[in-house]
Amino acid sequence: MARRLLVYTLIVLCSMNAHAQEWSFDSVNNHSYRLYEQGAWTELRQFGREAKHAGHSFLNLHLRLGYAAFQQGNYVDAFQQYQSALTFDSYNSTARYYQWLCKVYLNQTELSGRYGEQLDAATRKESKLQGVRVWQVGNETSMKFTETTVRGNGIYSRVDAKIRLAPNWYLEQAVALYNQTISEPLLMAVRNNRAIPVNQREYYGKLTGNLSKNWQVKLGYHYLYTPFNNFIYNNHVVLAGVRWYGAYLDVQADAVVGTVTDTTQQQFNLQVTYYPLGNMHLYGITTGILRNRNGATGTNIKQVIGGRILKNTWLEGNATLGKFNNLTENDALYVYNAIDPNTFKGGMTLYYAPGKLGINLGYTFERRQLFQRTIFFNQHSITGGITWKP
Repeated sequence: MARRLLVYTLIVLCSMNAHAQEWSFDSVNNHSYRLYEQGAWTELRQFGREAKHAGHSFLNLHLRLGYAAFQQGNYVDAFQQYQSALTFDSYNSTARYYQWLCKVYLNQTELSGRYGEQLDAATRKESKLQGVRVWQVGNETSMKFTETTVRGNGIYSRVDAKIRLAPNWYLEQAVALYNQTISEPLLMAVRNNRAIPVNQREYYGKLTGNLSKNWQVKLGYHYLYTPFNNFIYNNHVVLAGVRWYGAYLDVQADAVVGTVTDTTQQQFNLQVTYYPLGNMHLYGITTGILRNRNGATGTNIKQVIGGRILKNTWLEGNATLGKFNNLTENDALYVYNAIDPNTFKGGMTLYYAPGKLGINLGYTFERRQLFQRTIFFNQHSITGGITWKP
């Protein structure tokens, strides 16, 4: 009996020693390096999870796991692995560079400036991250077709430019034109109300600043000059908001206040952006909207779902639920100030971005209600845009 107990004890001790050897620093370091050299990214990431469970964490392990996640397109996980690497070496140039790239590939362009400023001078120069620079210019044009004779077809056109003022401060500016002729006999104070040409002129500016690696502030202003035959409206809209960047989601809260058509209005937005795969292959944006105009309140929900369908090609769908006729979207870049309430808006947009050039083509359907009547009509919009990054 004593002999059997001794044999059993030796077996257990040998097993424990073998397990300790399997998860020693040398074994984890050597095996993770072999997988890294082989380009076995899936196996390396799985081994990394097991090594973490066994209590192992060191610089080279996180650098390898970060690169494996980056190669597989999970930029959130890659970013977190490089963040862990920086806890061992806060000046590690590889970790800093790939953290910046992760933010760029997650379409967090402005926030990436916070990480770009930590790169060495040569890398900043090569990546064009120094000095004041125009980093994007673009144009968007939308043709709007109505299914009623009392509302003519409309056209909206905008040109914009985005400028990096400093590593953490970005300025977006745009000018836009909107033209449409409407007939509305119920607007009895308007002269020649059966032919009202709306030739609206707009200016938009937005300043975005990185307060930290997770927090961002946004300040915007939108001016609209709206002639309405014998009436002229000078509309002013101001945006103020903050955005928090997490791992797989971002949250933005903002307020939009101003005077539109001589009436004060307020809008409060809470927006959540999420990318469950850690990249832009699948993403969603959910926005809750609370509006107040002349004492009347309203709520809306806007939902956006997008994903990559081909290389360099994304398809995005959107829907805005709830009735409105005064609404702002996209950080007050778009201001809807039509006299006809909108009962539903939805559409699809195709994006193609092979490099410095980006092209988009979209369709929007709107269900509208004629001013102060229970008559509904449809509006269809075809929108095309092009952007270029110098």
